Amino acid sequence: MAESDRIKWDQRFAQSDEIDIAPPNWLKEVESSLPQQGYALDIATGAGRLAIWLAGWGLDVLAVDISRTGLELARQGAAAKGLQIETLAKDLEAELLPEGPFDVITCFNYRQRDLFPFIRERLKVGGFFLSEVSTVSNLERHSHPSLKYLAEHGELRQDCAPLKIIYYLESWSDDRASARVLARKIS
Repeated sequence: MAESDRIKWDQRFAQSDEIDIAPPNWLKEVESSLPQQGYALDIATGAGRLAIWLAGWGLDVLAVDISRTGLELARQGAAAKGLQIETLAKDLEAELLPEGPFDVITCFNYRQRDLFPFIRERLKVGGFFLSEVSTVSNLERHSHPSLKYLAEHGELRQDCAPLKIIYYLESWSDDRASARVLARKIS
């Protein structure tokens, strides 16, 4: 991302009156599959709702985002719940993901196709990848995000190969078309 993207996200987080840090409800369906200890990476953490949820689940969390303002909100949100997360400002279009290895990697509402080989590489054997992204069906009702950031039908499942898919759903929820996945690295 360009510096203009960092500025845009910093301004968006700075101007928000209320930041929702509640994790998506569907995670209740899969959370029992996840480890309650280990090291987690939350990609494009924003204000940290997934990072805070993972820390509350018992994991040590590294939250990565381009926005320093978002990362500060994530640290504050975690502290308000008596939790601690590590944060790292990174432009993922120009810099590599942290090395890991990680027991859990999450990536919600951020679509960068060239990250998937690195995500799979940085997972420990037995590690989990958890993601939700908007799909092309979203354009039926909304003009944003643009096609560049949307997954084709079945694409998120394909991105995970050769991980073992534990949970996968594409549907409309909360007026948004999305794909959701929980996958595990077997070998």
